[in-house]
Amino acid sequence: MAIDIVQYLNEKQSEAGRAKKSGLPFITISRETGCHSKMIAQLLQKEIQKLSNQKWRIVSKETIFEAVKDLEINPQQLNYVLDAAQKSHLEEILMAFGESRYKSYKAVRKTLMDTIGSFAAEGNNIIIGRAGALITAGIRAGIHIRLTASRDWRTKSISTQHGISQDAAALFVDETDEKRRKLFKDFSGNDPDNSLFDLVINNERISDEDAVQLIIKLMEQRKCW
Repeated sequence: MAIDIVQYLNEKQSEAGRAKKSGLPFITISRETGCHSKMIAQLLQKEIQKLSNQKWRIVSKETIFEAVKDLEINPQQLNYVLDAAQKSHLEEILMAFGESRYKSYKAVRKTLMDTIGSFAAEGNNIIIGRAGALITAGIRAGIHIRLTASRDWRTKSISTQHGISQDAAALFVDETDEKRRKLFKDFSGNDPDNSLFDLVINNERISDEDAVQLIIKLMEQRKCW
């Protein structure tokens, strides 16, 4: 059951207001499996810090786990939320123990959304994945990037990165793409929509370095520093 994203964004209005008042920008990077999100984020972080003379942080899955470790959330539960492909099976188990147990799943999901929203409101963060563009859509200080490429290119990329066969890489690409699609739909009730993004970059045709320069140009146009 998808939560009402409009209601969620209304609840986060105070945090969004702080981000707007402070003027601190943030970036979300959504990507198809095999695109170079981490490399682009690292290059972007260095370039932004050089140009703005301000410290920026990359918010990854590991960062989120670190942020919620004191909230008494079972890491496995958080993984289930992030790995939406396993959600239906988990729901069946939780519902067998009653509605109160099922709400714990929704509570973990809301905690994840609150955590990502807090990173956005804080500003000067590059948020990789985790439906970041959707969760922070109500905060105008955000710049939302989408990385895409052909399936063949992404399969070769995964094969090279992980040292696995083309067949294994193709399976990984398809399965991970589907998990990410389900995560997005779990949060919004809809399939991913490119209208959420300010800039869609074809990582197959545009190098990581050129992608960074495109994002920097957009940030300069929006007077992010």
